[in-house]
Amino acid sequence: MRPMIGSTIAVTRDDHAWLLELGRQQGDSRLMGSRHPSAQGLLQEFRPAQDEGLPLPWPETAQSVRFRPGRVTVWSGPTFSGKTALLRHLALHELAHGHKTLICSFEDEPQETWRELICTAALTRQPSPQQVEWCLDCWDERLFLFDSLEMVEPTVLMGIIRYATETYGITHVVIDSLMRLALRTDDYDGQRELGNMTGRVARLSNAHLHLVVHPRKTANSRGEMDLYDVRGAQDIIAQADMVATLERKHDEPYDNLLTIWKQRGDVNWIGRIQLWYHRDSRQFLYRAFHSPIRYLPDEAYTS
Repeated sequence: MRPMIGSTIAVTRDDHAWLLELGRQQGDSRLMGSRHPSAQGLLQEFRPAQDEGLPLPWPETAQSVRFRPGRVTVWSGPTFSGKTALLRHLALHELAHGHKTLICSFEDEPQETWRELICTAALTRQPSPQQVEWCLDCWDERLFLFDSLEMVEPTVLMGIIRYATETYGITHVVIDSLMRLALRTDDYDGQRELGNMTGRVARLSNAHLHLVVHPRKTANSRGEMDLYDVRGAQDIIAQADMVATLERKHDEPYDNLLTIWKQRGDVNWIGRIQLWYHRDSRQFLYRAFHSPIRYLPDEAYTS
């Protein structure tokens, strides 16, 4: 019998033949050379970095940020910083680029989410009946909302997302927010498992999942955020492919600051993007003098 040290086998010189035989049994199936199918598959996978993933809505940032299929982005920021508005803006951008989007908003009634999306697309807080019809027609079978304001078990939500991506071809999913899932902020094992599960669902579905996580409250709510201000979600942040925060700025010439703290992949840029808020549409602009983006056909904006 081989001597034991705690739960670890103590390897002695006499064990070398045993280890060699064990390695021989396992090695052929686990050691991969350059002729292995996974390596050969790289011939088809290599492509310019910008060919994959959806950029942000502003052309000036196209080389900096990409939301790749099968990945997870964590969004955070103080209350009223504009996270939900930005994700609605991003959802319209997704639809305009041929994607299908599922919004799981547990903090707003579905009718309110529909209204805000329509106002953002119509560029006005008072859209006409014709503009409402344009929106509903353009988004038919491409934009879906999750109908629930109740606490949802993470596994149930992940199952519904998996079903939606498989059945309707959803390519982007917004989960707003972690606080509305049946998961305590001090349940670190549960958060670790949620991070694992979110990543697995994203990769199995080849969809991009956007998860909103609120930050910890600080003594000065106007103080600049740090990556570690995200409340009780360090395991989720560690597993996320991208981490972004949005802050509202009161003493700067711009209105909001979008910070990319982490970005895995070929496009691994990190940095800050200054944004201006357009109140009528609730879109975010890259420059104060820019106009909001029209996400409907031109006919929808004629009186």
